[in-house]
Amino acid sequence: MARWDEILSLPVQNPPTLEFSSGEIVWSKVEGWRDKLDRIALIPFARVDDFVRGESANKACPSRFHVEARRRRSSSASYKPKVDGILEYILYWCSFGPDDHRKGGIVRPSRNTYVPKKKNAGRPNTKRGCTCHFIVKRLIAEPSVALIIYNDDKHVDKNGSPCHGPQDKKAAGTHAMFAPYISEDLRLRVLSLLHVGVSVETIMQRHNESVERQGGPCNRDDLLTHRYVRRQERSIRRSTYELDPDDAISINMWVESHQSLVFFYEDFSDHDPFTLGIQTEWQLQQMIRFGNRSIVASDSRFGTNKLKYPLHSLIVFNSDNKAIPVAWVITPSFASADAHRWMRALYNRIRTKDPTWKLAGFIVDDPSADVLTIRDVFQCSVLVSFWRVRHAWHKNILKKCSETEMRAEMLSRIGQAVDDICKGHGTVDLFEDYMEDFVDGSEFMDYFKAVWYPRIGTWTTALKTLPLASQETSAAMEFYHIQLKRRLLNEKNPDVYQRADWLVDKLGTKVNAYFWLDEYSDKVDFARYWKDEWVSGLTSWRKALKIPDSNVVIEGKSAKVTDQHDGDKTYIVWNPGSQFGTCNCCWAEMGYLCEHMLKVIKVCRKKGYITPSISLLQYNQALMDMLHCSPYDSLIRDHAISLAVFVQKQLDALIDLESSRTSEDPTEKQTENIIEQQTVGDDQDRELASGTHSMSMDISFPNEDACLDGQDAPDGVANDLGCGLINEVVSGKSTQLESPGNQPSIPNDSDDKQPVEVAAQETDSCKAQVLNDESSLTRYRLKRNAEDGNCEDELPCTKKGKKDETDPSTVSGDG
Repeated sequence: MARWDEILSLPVQNPPTLEFSSGEIVWSKVEGWRDKLDRIALIPFARVDDFVRGESANKACPSRFHVEARRRRSSSASYKPKVDGILEYILYWCSFGPDDHRKGGIVRPSRNTYVPKKKNAGRPNTKRGCTCHFIVKRLIAEPSVALIIYNDDKHVDKNGSPCHGPQDKKAAGTHAMFAPYISEDLRLRVLSLLHVGVSVETIMQRHNESVERQGGPCNRDDLLTHRYVRRQERSIRRSTYELDPDDAISINMWVESHQSLVFFYEDFSDHDPFTLGIQTEWQLQQMIRFGNRSIVASDSRFGTNKLKYPLHSLIVFNSDNKAIPVAWVITPSFASADAHRWMRALYNRIRTKDPTWKLAGFIVDDPSADVLTIRDVFQCSVLVSFWRVRHAWHKNILKKCSETEMRAEMLSRIGQAVDDICKGHGTVDLFEDYMEDFVDGSEFMDYFKAVWYPRIGTWTTALKTLPLASQETSAAMEFYHIQLKRRLLNEKNPDVYQRADWLVDKLGTKVNAYFWLDEYSDKVDFARYWKDEWVSGLTSWRKALKIPDSNVVIEGKSAKVTDQHDGDKTYIVWNPGSQFGTCNCCWAEMGYLCEHMLKVIKVCRKKGYITPSISLLQYNQALMDMLHCSPYDSLIRDHAISLAVFVQKQLDALIDLESSRTSEDPTEKQTENIIEQQTVGDDQDRELASGTHSMSMDISFPNEDACLDGQDAPDGVANDLGCGLINEVVSGKSTQLESPGNQPSIPNDSDDKQPVEVAAQETDSCKAQVLNDESSLTRYRLKRNAEDGNCEDELPCTKKGKKDETDPSTVSGDG
């Protein structure tokens, strides 16, 4: 028993990388069978596949490990709990062994029925007697842990000589130089191209051309065969989504055969609704890569009118701020009280892969979403996106109102109402006044009263209590909505939309293939096969960044944007500076935010014609709330000021201030010295401030080149968000959100007025992190008060009427 005491006392190692090999693990020597020392380690059982893939990708000797033997205890069988009891035993062996089909090699007696082919070309390269293998044991005492016994870790034969790979001289010029199978990346590429309709011959032609350009094969992927691609194409062609006439039975069969794609499944019952969570291995990798310390958004109502069950997508944003679906959830209601079950399953799946993964913010598009559950599971702030409502209003106003001026006025008024509500000044009465003032637009008003007025109360509450997502995020979600609509809802037979098995099959095959190809760098080689479903490119926000400021001319209540490629073509934007504007381009006529509207908004903010965005104002207010809360002790204020200083420095790093720093303002330097003296007055406070400063280093600024563009972002950004806030705290002043009566007017570009530079950049991740810090500091304050018996003391913020001390959720910055 001393052996097992020593084994169970070892630490469970969980490297943060997606795949890991034996070189990344600390191995221990423990007494084993026949007085030998076993080389062992403990890892999470859920990460055994990651270890196998990482060990197969050995650059010194590429290979692939297969399951040579497996013994599994039945889940229904009774067993006696023993410290050395085994639930599962798996023997992984290098695919170049254990048999040796070379001349004079040894073949195990159980395999002596092998009859050599007449043309045995390649057969000696398949089995070469490699002895490299390891054992995985799942113990009864620790079912979540895998015990790995790796004694034979060298790729050699019985004689101790290299038997494959670059070190084997006899393998030169044969397939034994490389791994026995193609890589996962090439496999996904081939399957994705086949799913979207690219022919086998085209795939092989492009592949052979790339191999010739690099001077011949240099790895296993370069040896891709026509036979393999043809076999994959045949398998796809013969597959069917309808595994059974009964939709429910067909779904069960699909789940059983696709366990690797399912992270949560709950069939219909008397108490629980149907819920199916789908996530491919590639989607999991993208969620870990782009979701860590960043934003995850929810598109929760796709296909409500067409599909049997609405499709809920969880989205992350890549370096170009394009949306990538990282999970799909099929359930009747996203706001269900059982949402915590699949959220927890998804969160645990991610944390198993990467224990350091942490979310900065979660964006919802449904006011009835279970915000408390999201905060509890993901431990992050929750933001709200208004893009779906704005899109529906915009589209229906254009559809039901034919007069251009009337459209612009209706959009302008409804946009002002939304802005006032987000700033905390408006109520539901604004929409009642809106319906009374525009009785002439009866067709839209009938639609508004029937569809949206019953929901206005919940949306008003959400807009007041949750921070608003940026316009860049809204543009990315709109573009994802268009992509998903064209790639999923393109069937000739609409009856299939009422089957859930069709939905899960198409998501896991064609739809996933299109989004995988969006990230594939060489997809232009297959441009001739592009269809409407291949719609890709930049979002409206990124397209707006490419339009020169000189192409925009503002004239009163409208603006003209000259086309970049055709100088004779001009687009007219009404309500310049507002996301509730309208444009005569085809994208805006479908109800979406076009690049011309967004470019006009950026120009208006840069010239000071309009106030900063609601998102930036809320971010500014969150910082001010932290700075103006008089703390019980110095921790909260030290953290708040150090956070503001850090934000200022990070913004300075994003903007080229070399020219402006040549003539540094002495008053700013004096202000910073005052802050440093106030924040870290003695050695203890200095240590505390440095600790809190390191806590705030987790703030992430995604898409810095877009959000803080060197041309569009003025040098005053740092002052607006950094020194401006800190100077106000030192001087005792407070920044409040703009009142509805103080909206700047938009003059003509011909007016000789000096533009007022304002910061209009939107950083959802940064705002979410600040709100997280504000919430955690408030909870710390409440805890300290409870420990000291001062639970009834009011928080300083509540004295201003901004927070409710009795509801912790309202104290947090995101609600």
